[in-house]
Formats: sequence, C-alpha cells, structure tokens
Amino acid sequence: MALSLMACQSQSPAPEGGIGDGLQPPPNAPFTAQLIRRLNRTEYLNTVRELLGPTASTSQVLPADDQVGGYDNNAQVLSLSPLLLEKYALAAEELVASALAPTNSQGRARLLTCDFSGANEEPCAKQILARFGSQAWRRPLSAEDVSALLARVKASRTAGDTFEVALGVGLQSILVSPHFLFRVELDPSPDALEPHPLNDFELATRLSYFLWSGPPDEALLAAAAAGTLKQEAELEQQVRRMLADPRAQALVDNFAGQWLRTRQLALAQPSPSQFPTYASGQLAQAMAMETALVFRELLQSDRSVLDLVDADFTYVNAALATHYGLPGSFDPDPTRFTRVTLSPQSSRRGILTHGSILTLNATPTRNSTVKRGKWVLGRLLCQEPPPPPANVPQLPSSSPTAGSLRQRMEQHVSDPACSGCHQKMDPIGFALEHYDAIGAWRATDGQYTIDARGTFPDGRTFDGALEMATVLKNDPDLPSCVVRHVFTYAMGRTPEWSDELAIAQLTQTFQARGHRMKELLVQVVLSPPFRMRRAQEAQP
Repeated sequence: MALSLMACQSQSPAPEGGIGDGLQPPPNAPFTAQLIRRLNRTEYLNTVRELLGPTASTSQVLPADDQVGGYDNNAQVLSLSPLLLEKYALAAEELVASALAPTNSQGRARLLTCDFSGANEEPCAKQILARFGSQAWRRPLSAEDVSALLARVKASRTAGDTFEVALGVGLQSILVSPHFLFRVELDPSPDALEPHPLNDFELATRLSYFLWSGPPDEALLAAAAAGTLKQEAELEQQVRRMLADPRAQALVDNFAGQWLRTRQLALAQPSPSQFPTYASGQLAQAMAMETALVFRELLQSDRSVLDLVDADFTYVNAALATHYGLPGSFDPDPTRFTRVTLSPQSSRRGILTHGSILTLNATPTRNSTVKRGKWVLGRLLCQEPPPPPANVPQLPSSSPTAGSLRQRMEQHVSDPACSGCHQKMDPIGFALEHYDAIGAWRATDGQYTIDARGTFPDGRTFDGALEMATVLKNDPDLPSCVVRHVFTYAMGRTPEWSDELAIAQLTQTFQARGHRMKELLVQVVLSPPFRMRRAQEAQP
C-alpha cells in the first residue's frame, strides 16, 4: 500500500432518490486534489480524551491552528512544523505517564489490562499495544505494526527500564506516529489514478471527525471491520445514530461556531467606559451561548436551518434578557438559559439581531455598518467582498456636528475607490443601525433619527432587520451558501470549480428536503466527494 498525500473528490451526477446513489463516477469525472490532513488542536484533544479518559490533559500549549475561509480544519494550513512535533512528543510523554500511573486501590493503571508477570510480559505488551494502537490509529494494526512497536518496548527493557516505563515508550510511539497525528488514507498503488472508494476504516475516520471532531467509536469501527460501512443504508444509519449522540455537539461548537464566526466573539473588545455591562465577560459568554442553543435546536428538531435568519424563539439568561429588554422572570444563575418565544414584532427574531453577531461586527466604540454588511454577504450569501485597499482613510469623527453614522458613511464612501464594495455592504449594514456596538436596541443615533432602510446588491429593498431577514430567507443564494459552508467543513478544503456540480446537486436535494440540516449532513456523507479518492499524480 502506498501512502498518498492527496485525496480527490468525484463530481458524478446523482440519480433520483439521493445524491449518493450510484457511487461510481462517469469516465474522466473531475476530481479535486486534497492534502493529507493533520488533526487540528480540537480534534487532537478530543481524540486523546477518547483514548485516555475525559480528564486526560497535557500542560503543553498547542498553538491555535490557522484558518482558511473561517475554518481551522482546512488541510492547506494543517502542516507539521518541527516545533509542533516536539510539542506532540512532550505531550505524548506526559499523557502516557499519567495513564500508566496507578488509579485504583489495587495500584493498577487503566491501560494495564493484563498480567505482565514473568512469561506473560511479551504477550501482555503485544495485547496492550495492539488494542491501544488500533484505537489510536483508527484501524486494525498489522503484525508488522505490532512487531515494530514491541521492538521499542524490548529495547527499553534491555536498557534496564521497568515494564511500565518500557511499555510507555511503545505507547508514546503510537501517539507521535503519522498514523495518529494525521488522517491517513492509502491508495492501492501510487499509479492508480482512477477514483476509488475509501476503505471502511478511512470512511469511518472521515465521518467521525466531520460529525464529532473526534475519533470513531466502537460501533462505527465494528461496522468498518464488518465491511458494511460502504453500504449506503448502513452508512446513513450510522450518520443518523451519530447525530443523535451528545458528541454531535461538535457541529454546534466547531461548524456553526466557525461558519457564523461566533467563536471569534472572545476577541471583541467593546470600550469598558462606554459599555461597562460587557466588561465582566459574562454577557459575551451569554451571547455566544444564545446563538449556539438556537442552532442546536434547529439541528436537533430537524427544522429548516433557514429559520436561523428569522427564528421565532431564542435562549437567554437573566443578564442577556435584561440587555435585550425582554420581559419576564429569569433564573439569576448565569448558566441557566430559558427558551423564549418571540412575537412577530420582536426586535430579537433571528441571528441578525443576536448580540453575538452584532458585537462581533462592531468597533470598540460603535457599531460597524461595513462589518455587519460584509458578514451577511460573506457568511450567509457566499459573496465575500475583497479586502479594503491599504490607504483607506478613517471614518470622520462621531462628534455631534458630524452627522449620524449613516450620514458619515455615505459621505465617506463617495470616493470612487471605496464606493464599489461599500455600495454592496453598507446598504445591508444600515438595516442593523438600531443596534449599538454590543447589540442593545437604540431608538436614535445620538441626536439623529435612525434610517434603517437598505437594499441588497440586486435592488431588493427592506426597512430594518426584520424586513431584511424576510428578504434574505427567500434569497436563492442562502441555501446554496449553507451547502457550500457545510461542504467546506466536511471536506476540510476550499471548494474548487470541479466541486460545483456536486454542490449544485447537494443544494437541489437540500431544497427538496425542506432545508433541514440533518438531511444535508446525511447527503454530504453519502455524496461521492466524501466517499471517494484517488492517488496523487506524480510531480515532474
């Protein structure tokens, strides 16, 4: 078996019934190359905890992963530097030492699952290495794999180490192997350029890190071992089982948190003097939780994910309810959130009015028309504007004589060098003028009456956040953008031209099935791009 550093995706059309039916692509179907993927920081820590227990941790500070398109699971930036490899080695040493420490009244470590006295030593070591190795490498170990690991244990024993120390050497080797740190996918031959399905264990790994940001569980590995995971019915059954598991919270934390960019809310720094209620940090945590809980309900209740933009409910704790001016009695415990039904006239319907989105897209001292318009275009419509030129002048002062923010913005972008992009972003951001830098409702902008009228680039008009949400929900680019973001997260790479057919097919199925997120997740997994690969072409 040859190790290929690239994975590719098929663009075969889907017959009636589902995008995954008829897996084999047509001749000469385009495939997109994909680099081998290292586990990102979240995936690494989740995997370690699954292997060694929920309290497993390391003092090594793993660096944050870079992002592409807002996602930190993109293979393009998941390389392995010498410094990071050193940190992984130190972390493995620390983790194994802790796992081999006595943990019960008999002084037995959780990994020492067999009798290693006398003649039992080598068979016990082989048993532990094979079991731990297959869990860590997410596939059965070959006899050669076990022999190589056992050789390290024997060498350590020969050097005078105790059995526990020597076994730890073998276990550390498992945790610093590319088979652990990377999601390895093999090809029958480096010259086999025809698209072919992933093997069952590779497919199980792709699936678990997509839905759980962690390794396959026993049930998924059992299906892989039985050779049934390639069967569409079994694969769909596994997806639905996994979506019902608590570990699917990873889709809320890692997919939705990066799609909507609420994971970046911790970086927002509203001015403490202007916004003292935000300074404690509790309000920011509540805002992020609100958006996560709304997304989670739409996912778990199998509602249309498009309801995000005008949801008739939200979740608040006492502090957030006060911030929003919502009536009612709320538990003072900041960790207790209450589901609130919102009237059609409520100023808090949909994520466009969530404090998380509004605060994230603001400056320390005021709301940002530009950032808010850019967020809607980029995250909900996949029409990301280009970055601004380096020589853009600052917005004029907010002195009482300078006019409202809208008036100053309109003057600021009269420059032809600025107007091209701002004519698309600003009219969208104007709809959110009633919300200040931390999302509190305001009737006026200082002494000026707020004008919340706006337009989309194609000329559709609205007045305020609620009307914009209604227009946005009916925008044909919204469902296709949702599909594009899910596809990007699932595949761990930016879509390319050769993916457009698959994305169009997924969008069609998504629309036909009521824009339900669960159904989209199932169809992405069943699609040829997710289930297939080919060898990388040799470089000249």
